[in-house]
Amino acid sequence: MLVMLSACAEENAQHDPAPHNPHHTLSTQLGGHSFHPSNTAPDVFSATHENVEQESQARSTVCSALKAEPTLTLTLMFGLKRPQGADITQHEWQEFVKTTITPRFPSGLSILPVEGQWQDRVTGKIGQEPSRFVLISAPVSTPNLSQNIAEIRSSYQHRFNQQAVGVTITPSCSAF
Repeated sequence: MLVMLSACAEENAQHDPAPHNPHHTLSTQLGGHSFHPSNTAPDVFSATHENVEQESQARSTVCSALKAEPTLTLTLMFGLKRPQGADITQHEWQEFVKTTITPRFPSGLSILPVEGQWQDRVTGKIGQEPSRFVLISAPVSTPNLSQNIAEIRSSYQHRFNQQAVGVTITPSCSAF
């Protein structure tokens, strides 16, 4: 399940579960939920309306100066080991990128090698493995965005017997 933690300060955001901005809408479309921590939550979640407004204005100013458009930055997280420990080969990974990710995002993406750490959902055991982050910057208005992300995640899970493919969605602006 995908849960977006948000420090939104919009009126009644804590009591209104309806998505009210692009990252909440995408979270809901991907089968997740938006969560608004209460004002008694740790400081990281207790942004005031004034702070959120200042951050939004600063972002808007920089985005306008760069002639950048509103986008969502998507980070997909792929582990490269099967449950029994066998590696997903470089050839298998490249084939997956070529046949599954690139057709859905032909205008561009970035792939970063990383070392991942995760907790097995069944055993609770902590594991490490080589992983890949796929970074995609997509206009907010991209057709079928949530469907494309869901299909990529599902395909990888089924093809390589993975428990999960992580995704993080961040509102942003981009200029190329």
